[in-house]
Amino acid sequence: MNFEDITWIFVATSVIGNAFVIKKNVGGQWICAIANLGWMCFDISIGAYSQAVLFGIYFFICIWGVIVWSKEKENSLISLSD
Repeated sequence: MNFEDITWIFVATSVIGNAFVIKKNVGGQWICAIANLGWMCFDISIGAYSQAVLFGIYFFICIWGVIVWSKEKENSLISLSD
């Protein structure tokens, strides 16, 4: 498998993750986080350090999204049981 093949896998993973995010499914945040890590590693390997930093930031934004969405879901379940 060459770099071109790997980038297409990252493209597909990014698109699938965003489709889940549009549907407000927290799994999409996890999928995007994995894709962002992949892009970050790829960018480092080709010397695109500024873009690697960007995808690193996107990775942490995804984790932040997982935390916020999980708390919101937990709070909505608590309020439904009251």
